Amino acid sequence: MNPPAARPQPAVPAPATPVAVHCLNWQQALLDLPASATAAQRDAVVASWAQRCWHDLCAALPQQQHVVLAHPGQLHEQARICMVAQQASGWLYSPLHPAAQLAAQATEQTTTGQAPRWQTNSSDLLQQHGQRAAAAGFGGAEIGLHAAAAVFAALDDAAAPTSISPAMAAGWQRRHFPLLGAPRAHAFAPMPATLLQAQHSHGLYAVMGDADWTIRCMQLGVKLVQLRIKQAAPEVIDAQITRCAQAAHQLGALLIINDHWQAAVRHAQHMPGIYGVHLGQDDAAALREDELDTLQASGLRLGVSSQTLWQLARALRLRPSYIACGPIHATATKDIALPPVGENNLRFWAQILHSPVPEQAAPALPLVAIGGMNPERAQAAAAAGADSVAVVSNISAAADPAQAIAALQQAIAAGLAVRNAA
Repeated sequence: MNPPAARPQPAVPAPATPVAVHCLNWQQALLDLPASATAAQRDAVVASWAQRCWHDLCAALPQQQHVVLAHPGQLHEQARICMVAQQASGWLYSPLHPAAQLAAQATEQTTTGQAPRWQTNSSDLLQQHGQRAAAAGFGGAEIGLHAAAAVFAALDDAAAPTSISPAMAAGWQRRHFPLLGAPRAHAFAPMPATLLQAQHSHGLYAVMGDADWTIRCMQLGVKLVQLRIKQAAPEVIDAQITRCAQAAHQLGALLIINDHWQAAVRHAQHMPGIYGVHLGQDDAAALREDELDTLQASGLRLGVSSQTLWQLARALRLRPSYIACGPIHATATKDIALPPVGENNLRFWAQILHSPVPEQAAPALPLVAIGGMNPERAQAAAAAGADSVAVVSNISAAADPAQAIAALQQAIAAGLAVRNAA
């Protein structure tokens, strides 16, 4: 899929308080560490030191927000940044960092793969772009992502200018977009490649709260559905998953199970019809690596919800099958503290996700838009970059669900046609 001709930029909310950017050399945190310390011990010391620095800055200058970006200084180590901000904290990795090398580091093995290397001027670039992002009005964690992305882009292209803007002259390619947390060694199974084509049958993604509605949508021609049961007894969840899986198998639909990933894995072992699992941002972040391994080994696809840039960075480190962005518009189906994402940011996210990372065998990722959708908004979302549009109440609350589904499918197809004609 060709990216949009224009280079969309993220919307910038007005910050409540100014943000100060602190780029600190982490080598000083390691001065008293013995030479025998492992890589994991070094990382733990750096992360703890960066967190203390952030707390000290917040206590000393409470009238400001602060973001700490700890870096390797003048040493040509692997290109990573330890970020601490009010919204999120963790290690920012280059997407070009070989996942196999990360796995080897955990066992103290040596590898021949090389991550992008920190350069002499990288610290200055980090500070420069962090300050520019702060001046543009971004929040702390978003500042860290902007600054890290600019540095990763410069390291990836030796001919790149040293003064590219926080929005990145490289166009926010996914190969430069930082991962919040160490990337997993293997990607989850992909969604159908047709989702990235000009027209496909999975444009409407019906998200329903029980088996009756989920099956009804499949019977009315929806080919991508999600069973989203928030609270129910385990036996009720099992019964509804079973019914939906049977219907999906018979009707040729792709069934995604929301939240209840263990039940989905268990059922998928002995029945066809379950295609994947969708997790919210916090649920996905809470999974241990061995739980992610179990889910991945099942062959089920993984979708992850994201609403902010740092949530996107955290979701991409899992190497999921697709990303859901939203709510795009205000919605009554969820209690969301953050403002809606909006179509401008949807275009921006699409540009990132639709650019592959060949070195990591990471193809373009499908993008799902969700939140406050009706036919008009669904068409706009598809035109802006969404490969599928998730709809809840515009179907379940419709006087004529069949008519509502037909209208949504036509609108999404029209939006996709507009985008692919551009």
